[in-house]
Amino acid sequence: MAEGDSVFRMARLVEAAFDGRTIVSASAPNPRSPLRQTADRLAGRELEVARSHGKHLVLDFSGGLSLHAHMGMSGGWYAYAPGQAWKRQRRSAWLVMDLGDREVVQFGGPTMRLVRKGELGRDSRLALLGPDLLDPAFTPEIGARALMAAPTVELGEALLDQKLVCGIGNIFKSESCWAAKFDPWRKVETFSQGELEDLMEIAQKQLLHGAETGRRPQRIYKMAGRPCPRCRHRVKSRGQGLDNRTTYWCPNCQS
Repeated sequence: MAEGDSVFRMARLVEAAFDGRTIVSASAPNPRSPLRQTADRLAGRELEVARSHGKHLVLDFSGGLSLHAHMGMSGGWYAYAPGQAWKRQRRSAWLVMDLGDREVVQFGGPTMRLVRKGELGRDSRLALLGPDLLDPAFTPEIGARALMAAPTVELGEALLDQKLVCGIGNIFKSESCWAAKFDPWRKVETFSQGELEDLMEIAQKQLLHGAETGRRPQRIYKMAGRPCPRCRHRVKSRGQGLDNRTTYWCPNCQS
């Protein structure tokens, strides 16, 4: 699943591809695309801003129209020059925006919709999101206080609750808890505010590094059964929370 760092990078990619260009034409080749009947409304518009909020991407266009996308497990945005090979087949694209000398393309995801900008501002799915770790205004204290609003929730599950803090997915959940030496199965209320601030600082730095470089920490995620990089104890994994998302942790140095 796309996490906050990759959605941030997608916003940058789209913004760089437009760079003042106007959409010549727009289409939705995939018959399953939610934009099948509305993509052509984008023709003639310019991109005003591309912004990410956690795992959500919003593109604001001239004329008061906005596109809201959530990539889910397999969605993604790409920019292609004429003649450049595509990573996926054109007929599977949910949206193709022709900018004349390049095409901006989106594939898949559970959310893809065009709405009036004012309508998007009232959307509960975005309004209920917690503070974004990649927001320049985010601080570890803000993140810690947000987590403290769910005192009886296990730490690993709380980190994935986008209504508390947003941008963290399964990778950064496991990697930040490991780096902080925190047990993801302990309830939030068992940690002090200072400890939660330390965790938020670690997670923020990890996400910022991913956003800038495209590289993520690879110390413990998907390392079940292998030696912990820190203490050499065997790494474990199991599902956590209502969604049963897999958590990776070392029962020795994260106890």
